[in-house]
Amino acid sequence: MSEPSGVGVDSNGGSPRPVDLLLQAFRQGKPGAFDAIVLAHQDRVYAFCSRMLSDREEALDIAQEVFLSAYRNLGGFREEAALATWLLRIAANRCLNRIRQRSSLAAREVVFPDGAERDYPLFQPPAPEEGRPDRIAENREMAKILERALGRIDPDSRWLLLLSDVEGFTYEEIAAMAGIPVGTVKSRLHRARMALRKILAPVV
Repeated sequence: MSEPSGVGVDSNGGSPRPVDLLLQAFRQGKPGAFDAIVLAHQDRVYAFCSRMLSDREEALDIAQEVFLSAYRNLGGFREEAALATWLLRIAANRCLNRIRQRSSLAAREVVFPDGAERDYPLFQPPAPEEGRPDRIAENREMAKILERALGRIDPDSRWLLLLSDVEGFTYEEIAAMAGIPVGTVKSRLHRARMALRKILAPVV
C-alpha cells in the first residue's frame, strides 16, 4: 500500500487530502478535529489489534490506548509516514507489550470459545454463491481455522505478517516501521509463512 507520506494532495491534482485537513484542524485547536481522526481510523486500528490479540475486549482496550497516545503526541507528528501507518505502529507496540504481559500460562496457540464470533476475520473468504448456505458456513469455518493458526505464530513475526499480508504494506514500509533491515523483514516473513503453512497442512 502506498499512501504518500507527508502533507500531500489528492490524485486529482491540488486539493489537500482529507487526513491533512484533519491534522491541520487539530493543530489549530478546532473542536471535533480529533474525534474525526478517530472516526476515520478506529475500525482499522481495532481490526489490527483484534487480529494481534485474538481477544475483542483486549483489542478495545488497546485501541483506546492507541488513540490516547495519539492525542498526546499528535502535535509532534512530523508526517514522515502516513497517519494510518503511525497509528498502526503505536498499535503494534501496544499489542506486543500486552502479549508479553500475559500470564506465562497462556500458550502461543489462541483458543477461541465454542461459538465465539469475531468482528474482523483475519482472512476475508471469497463471497459465496448466492443461496448457498453450505458455502457460507464452509468459508466461515476456514476463516476461524486461519485465525487459530495465526495465533500460533510468534507475536514478533505475527505483526509483520499482518502488516504485509492483511494491511498490504511493502517490505520497505514494514522495515521502516519495525526499525529493521528489509532483508530481515523478508526472512522473518518467509519463516512465518512457512510456519503458517505447516500448521495448516493437516486441515487444509
